[in-house]
Amino acid sequence: MKTLFTLLLLSTLATFGQTPTSNKKYNWDYVMKYVKKNKMDIARGTQAIIDEVVQSYAGESQQMELVQLYKDAYDFKIIDKPVLKRIVDSLSIHGESNEVRTFALECINQVEYRLLNKEIRDFEFPNKNGQPVKLTELKEKIVIVELWATWCGPCIKEMKRIPELRRRNPHIEFYSISVDKSVDKMIKFVDSNGYNWPIVFGGDQEANPDLWNYLNIVAIPKYYVVDRTGTIINVSDSLDERYLLSLK
Repeated sequence: MKTLFTLLLLSTLATFGQTPTSNKKYNWDYVMKYVKKNKMDIARGTQAIIDEVVQSYAGESQQMELVQLYKDAYDFKIIDKPVLKRIVDSLSIHGESNEVRTFALECINQVEYRLLNKEIRDFEFPNKNGQPVKLTELKEKIVIVELWATWCGPCIKEMKRIPELRRRNPHIEFYSISVDKSVDKMIKFVDSNGYNWPIVFGGDQEANPDLWNYLNIVAIPKYYVVDRTGTIINVSDSLDERYLLSLK
């Protein structure tokens, strides 16, 4: 148990507000009220709530509720995914009971890898010229479906690596779906950088809830490696150069 709490405390930053009781329901409504009350942005407010939970949860039932929070956070679009994941990864190994550990592993698989080894939907979105591009048009290669946006710093940083990856491995292609609110921002960004692979506009959550619900979009960038049969064979949050160059 000591090991568990050492790991949990290392994954947090600071405590804000009152320590909650174990029967607190950490739903999206609570998150919004908490953030508004403490005049925080969503990221900092969510971090504060997680800090509260981590520092007060010790028993088996509380740990089960904490794992449930992790699972629900994706539906509520709570964005501090790395912190939540570190906590639940720890519980999957150091949970107080076998039930806690099993539940944590199940939730990790449901949240992180629910589309792994499944056939991906055949997306069809417009490129910068308004022409529809279907995912299956690229099936002669292994396709990396990328979720990105012009406002996402890590996305832009990773995107700079794509031209070289494509040059070094002709067996792969990218299908980059912008989740920007405005297609104009995508067009301006693509033109200014001279990117020439299939980059399409999917839209934000309000414009395209079907895409967001299907891919359970919470944090970007996100990469789905799709083989020539249309099956997702890898899911990651960054571009693994060694892995991508090995694909044939």
